[in-house]
Amino acid sequence: MNKPLDLKELMVDQAQLAKRLRQETSGEVMTDSASRRRYATDASIYQAMPVAVFVPKTAQDIASAIQIAAELSVPVLPRGGGTSQCGQTTGAALVIDNTKYFRNVLDLNLDKGYVEVEPGIVLDHLNGSLKQHGLWYPVDVSTAGQATIGGMAGNNSCGSRSIAYGNMVHNVLGIDAWLANGQVAQFGNYANS
Repeated sequence: MNKPLDLKELMVDQAQLAKRLRQETSGEVMTDSASRRRYATDASIYQAMPVAVFVPKTAQDIASAIQIAAELSVPVLPRGGGTSQCGQTTGAALVIDNTKYFRNVLDLNLDKGYVEVEPGIVLDHLNGSLKQHGLWYPVDVSTAGQATIGGMAGNNSCGSRSIAYGNMVHNVLGIDAWLANGQVAQFGNYANS
């Protein structure tokens, strides 16, 4: 059983965490108070100061950051646009923000009816690229101008039209996700495999 995190331990780990992230990744590392305060809040009433903020530039950066955090016993908190209304995107953790470099449409297959995206793409941006094909992503959240697909998947977002179109879980064919050890796992509908 893991012991609860002690804030003094986290402060000691912050310096080591930042040092290792800077040495072992190409991502942006932020430990200053102003940056951490920006990530201490979301669209909810909750506030929790992160240990550090990491903006990965490559998939390997994400894997390395997760492994480093695990080795230092620092929790990891992936974060999209910070639109959560129940505090899910705040915490005393290493916040990994994919919104800067992981926001692309990777594949749009009109014949098979799917789109493959990176986790940091904002819903409105995705729908903007789908609109030219007469399509839209049906999970219709009120924060579509800031909500990222990765964050929406993490929260199982639904929106006002969920009765007609379902939640995220009903509109995702599969996810490639980084596990706590930094390895990538593929999740999908195994019943149809």
